[in-house]
Amino acid sequence: MLWDIRLPSDPPLDKGHIPWFGHAREFGKDPAKFLSKMKQKHGDIFTIRVAGKFITILLDPCSYDAVLWESNSKLDFGKYARILMERMFDVKLPNFEPSDEKAMLRLTLQNKNLSSLTKAMFFNLKTLLLSDQNQQWQEGGLFYLSYSTMLRAGYLTLYGNEEENYDDPSSQDKDRAHSSEVYNEFYKLDRFLMRAARSMLTTVEQKEVARIKERLWKLLSVERLNCKANKSSWLESYKKHLEELGVDEDMQSRAMLLQLWVTQGNAGPAVFWLLLFLLNHPAAMAAVQGELEKVLGHRRQTMKQMHGISQEILDNTPIFDSVLKEALRLTAAPFITREVLEDASLRLADGREYSLRKGDRLCLFPYLSPQMDAEIYEDPEKFKYDRFLNPDGTEKNDFYKRGTRLKHYNLPWGAGINTCIGKFHAINSIKQFVFLLLSCFDLELKHPGSGIPEFDKERYGFGILQPEGDIMVRYKLKAS
Repeated sequence: MLWDIRLPSDPPLDKGHIPWFGHAREFGKDPAKFLSKMKQKHGDIFTIRVAGKFITILLDPCSYDAVLWESNSKLDFGKYARILMERMFDVKLPNFEPSDEKAMLRLTLQNKNLSSLTKAMFFNLKTLLLSDQNQQWQEGGLFYLSYSTMLRAGYLTLYGNEEENYDDPSSQDKDRAHSSEVYNEFYKLDRFLMRAARSMLTTVEQKEVARIKERLWKLLSVERLNCKANKSSWLESYKKHLEELGVDEDMQSRAMLLQLWVTQGNAGPAVFWLLLFLLNHPAAMAAVQGELEKVLGHRRQTMKQMHGISQEILDNTPIFDSVLKEALRLTAAPFITREVLEDASLRLADGREYSLRKGDRLCLFPYLSPQMDAEIYEDPEKFKYDRFLNPDGTEKNDFYKRGTRLKHYNLPWGAGINTCIGKFHAINSIKQFVFLLLSCFDLELKHPGSGIPEFDKERYGFGILQPEGDIMVRYKLKAS
C-alpha cells in the first residue's frame, strides 16, 4: 500500500487501530475533542484515517491562506459539496460549480439588493413577532423562538410572500400559516441531516426522511413559488440558474430545499446563542440595551410603527458587533474542506513544507484554532462581550499567535474564495430580530442560573452548533 510508505515530507499519520475504519468512531462522536487530542499528540498538522479516507487536518491559522486561496485545480471544494448535496438533499446538478454559482448569486445578496432584503426582513419579522398584542407573560423555548422566527422570516424574505401587501392582516395571516408549515417540516428534516451527511441513517429513518422531503418539495415546488409575491432577486436569479443548467422542475424543488438549509440553517441558532449569552451576562445585556437606546433614541419606543432600520443605524453598533462576534467565536464550528486533486506541497507560514497526496481530503477546523486557542484568546472558553472592543469603544482586530498578527482570528463566515456570500444580509437580519425583540418585549430566563447547554456534537463541521436541549424563557409585549 502506498500509504504505508511514509516520506519525510508527509504530515504525521495516525491510522487508528481498526483497519479501514481508523478513527471513524471517535471522529464522528466528538470531532472537537478528538482533534484536540490529535493536535496535542502530533502538532498543528497531521493526517488521520476515517472510514477508508485519509484526511489531513491543518490547525495553524497563520497558514490558512495557503489553502483558502489555492486554485480549484489543485484543492477543490466542489467535489465534496456535490457529495453532501446528494446525500442530504437528493440533489444532482449537471456541470455544477460552486464558485460559479456563488459569483452569480453574490450580487443578489449584497450591494443595492441588500437594502431591499433588509427592509423585507424587517416587515416579515414584524409580521411574526408583533401579530399578537397580548401583554401577558408567555413561556417557550428560546431555541424554538429564535430558530422558528428567523427561518420563517428569512424564508418569506427570499422566497416571497403569499400576497403583495405587507400590511394587510389577511396577507399576514397567510404568511404566518404558510411559513409555520414550512418551518415545522424543515425542523423535522433538520433532526436527521447530520446523520444523512455521514450516511448513517437507518432504514426506518431513511423512509421517514423521504416522507418529510416529499412534503417540503411540494411546499417549495416551482408551481408554488411562481405564485409568490415580493420574490427576491436572489430567488429569480437562482431559478434562472437552474433552468440554464437544464434542471427539471422536480430537481428544482429539491434544489430549493437545499438552498433553504444553506441560507437559513445558521441564523436562528446564532440568535439563540447570542440571546442566551446576554441573558446569562447582565453587564452584556445592559451594554447592548444602552447602545440600542443611544442609536435608536426616541424611535425605540415606536419600533412597532417603524418601516425599517436604516443601514446607518445597523452599521453603528460596535458593542452589539462585539457580542455577535464573541457568540459566533464560541459556537461556529464548520469544517473548511478541500479535495486534493493532484499531488502537491503545502508550505506553512513558519517555512515547514508538507506533501499532500492526490485523492486525500484537506480540512481546516477554525473552531479549535483560532477561535478556542488559548494563545490567541485569554480564557477562550468564557464569553466576554467586549472581547472585540478596544478601550475607546472601537473595533479590536489585532490578535496574535507566536508573535504574528493574525489575518484570520475568527472565522464563523468562512474565508477566502468560500466566504459566505450572505454574510451582510445575515448580520442585518440577526440585528433586526434582536433589536425588535429587546425593544418590544420583556425577556427573561424562566430558570435563572440554568447555565449554557451542551452542544449537539453531531453538528460539528456544519456551521453554527445547536444545543442538546432548549432553554425556557418568559417574555411579554411591552406596553406601548
